[in-house]
Amino acid sequence: MKYLLAIIPPDVLHRVKDALVGKHIHGLTVSEARGFGQEHDVAHPDYRELPGAELTKKMRLEIVCHDEEVDRILEAFYSAAHTGHPGDGKVFVLPVLDAMRLKTGERGPSALGPPFQS
Repeated sequence: MKYLLAIIPPDVLHRVKDALVGKHIHGLTVSEARGFGQEHDVAHPDYRELPGAELTKKMRLEIVCHDEEVDRILEAFYSAAHTGHPGDGKVFVLPVLDAMRLKTGERGPSALGPPFQS
């Protein structure tokens, strides 16, 4: 199982959500966040001085999925959010050691339900 943590601009949230729904993800958590990326580091090639914009509005998306679903979910993020410009965002993929479905007590990958078969 994997945990995908994505930080994206708010204006692409609906495109990303629609792309993920199209890939039949099991679930998604979205929350607002504030932060900054490499463009605020004076040593970075994409640095741009933005007075008063130290922390910009971002969206944080969280998904727990089966290992075999990661590539298709990353493809959905890329197709919906990629512009090639600074600030497109990032997706981090981390291992999940265990999970439990509170409704049934199922543990491990079965707690997520069956993986989508295309």
